Amino acid sequence: MVLLVLLAACRRSAETTAPASVDAPQDKPTSELRRTYDLPAADAPWTAQDYQRARDAFVRLERERPELLPRLDGPDAEWLRRLVALDGIEAAVRSTAGPDELTALHLALADILQLYAARALSRGEYGHEYLAVAAAFFKESALRVDRLAGDDASRRTFVEARFHLARGVHDVLASALSLPDTIDPAAAVATLGPLRDLVAPWFLPEERDRILDLADRLAAVDVPATELAALRTAFAPDREPHPRVDALAEELREHLDQQEAVLAAVAAGALQPVEVGREGSQVRWAFPDVGFSAAFPRRPNAQRQSFTTADGVAMTTRMLALKQPGDVSRLVTCSARARPIAGRTPADELRGIADTMHLQGVRAIDVDGTAGLEGTLTTDKAHGLVRVVTVADATCVIVGEVPRAQAREHADELRRFVDSFRPGSASGR
Repeated sequence: MVLLVLLAACRRSAETTAPASVDAPQDKPTSELRRTYDLPAADAPWTAQDYQRARDAFVRLERERPELLPRLDGPDAEWLRRLVALDGIEAAVRSTAGPDELTALHLALADILQLYAARALSRGEYGHEYLAVAAAFFKESALRVDRLAGDDASRRTFVEARFHLARGVHDVLASALSLPDTIDPAAAVATLGPLRDLVAPWFLPEERDRILDLADRLAAVDVPATELAALRTAFAPDREPHPRVDALAEELREHLDQQEAVLAAVAAGALQPVEVGREGSQVRWAFPDVGFSAAFPRRPNAQRQSFTTADGVAMTTRMLALKQPGDVSRLVTCSARARPIAGRTPADELRGIADTMHLQGVRAIDVDGTAGLEGTLTTDKAHGLVRVVTVADATCVIVGEVPRAQAREHADELRRFVDSFRPGSASGR
């Protein structure tokens, strides 16, 4: 749970301030959500800046009033339907003036999707909303891929964006099979139905085969036969791919294989941490070939995860973790992007993570000459002490967590763990 929050926090783009529209009609806010936050009107067309404005409000909402996240059957249903309307997404994409504006729109929708995905995949709620937001994101992604396909200077971005589109569609359908009580399989197929012919041409044949395999499995869980027939037709093996996919098939497959290898490596298991030396009753362990370290009571697991962010930038996360149910659990994670987000400072990264994790009592700290923040994270079941530090071009998060009822008993142990962190060279470059 904590790791999901960390990965999303480290990826999040900077909040923006959208210019106010003086000419657009304004509907009268009637719900608590719309009285509290500055949101675009539900009864007017949205620009790319309006989606960024909505994202910025959602980021604030998530840390201040998470219970106000809108639902399709709640008081803000009309407004949420405006957000996910596919014709509105297309109009916003068509109105973007250049690649930077389109990327900003893409990132805004990606951030909103992350919020709903976290609710659906980790908390078992907001399933229908997750599907609707995913469909809006896929609509924008397919239109973006189409635009990138015509620009050879954006070839690498096209390769990565196409992969994430195909993988995303597959994973949403797969999530309906793995979490049917939250993400209704019939609703998943129906929600993605209007996008079938838009996204299918961007799939490689082997990716279409995976969708067809999912269709066979969905047939066993009461998805209407007509919907499945349409899905199978759209992703039929003999369907002609987009000419750009055909032309770059070898390069696309190479990238697909690389990404699959990364996913397999993550699933396969851990790296071997390096023992640095004993410190009292504990041992200092370092991440191999990088050097950041912390003291653990026994050998932690070490993992490396590499992936591409929604804005097309490579990112690597390295972790040392020791989970002890019913006792102190310890986690160190350092994430480094190949290219920083334009206009975003290390201080912005620290504050963004602290805000996303809802840290309390946040204070500025210094770790071996490196600036950082520290605060506590308390939920219904757990209490944690959290430290966030910038190390070169990486952002490191150190978390010591215990069951909430044991917080006072283990306060000194949590303090010793977060204080034991040493930066080393967290980016590994």
